[in-house]
Order: sequence, then C-alpha cells, then structure tokens
Amino acid sequence: MISRLPRRAMPFLLLAAALALAGCDASTYTQWPPNGTGGLAERRPSTDVRIDQLSDQLIVLIARNARYYAAADTDDAEKLLIKIRRQSEGAFGEDAEIDIAHLKQKFAAIERQLPRRTVNMGSR
Repeated sequence: MISRLPRRAMPFLLLAAALALAGCDASTYTQWPPNGTGGLAERRPSTDVRIDQLSDQLIVLIARNARYYAAADTDDAEKLLIKIRRQSEGAFGEDAEIDIAHLKQKFAAIERQLPRRTVNMGSR
C-alpha cells in the first residue's frame, strides 16, 4: 500500500506520523519525584482511611522512640507501609489486606519492645 503512494506524499506521511507520536508522548508525560524521596503513591494522600490510621500509629510509635528500642522492626514497618500504599494505589486490594495484617503484627512486636509507660502518681 505504501509503495502505491506518490513520492511527494511520503515526506508528509512521515511528518504526520512523527507529530502524532510526539503528541502521544507529550500527553502521557508524568514528572517523577527525585530519587530517594519516594514514589507517586507516597506523595498522594491515601484514599483508604485505614492506611492513614496505620501511618498515624507508626508516627506515634516513632515518637515513643521506636527507632531506638526496635530499630529493625521500625524500619521494616516503614517499608511495609510504603508497600501497602503502593498496593492500594495500584488496585491490589488483596495484597494490601495481607500486608496490613503483617503490619499490625509488626506494630505489636514494636510495642512489646518499647519500655512500659509509667504513671507518676505523685510523692507519698
């Protein structure tokens, strides 16, 4: 079919194809975050309230010095939370559910390693 086109039409056909491809490329351009700062799923607010609650729970554990008393488990929990956010944004609901259960177990392990809170009842 292309061999039947007149020679003068060939450059215009190539130019039209190049412009069409350039337009497709420009319309799907997504600016990626800088390396080491997380992906797009970590930058967007979560659409799942449970993930926000888990994130808040991790922040509370870190505020109670979880990085000092349970450094490895805290690091694992942070990575697992990122994985859960990505799975949720990627519509992998079952995988996210499984990892949410693992994260809750990880939080319990961190909680066991933290020192007990003492209640100051005053001096007697």
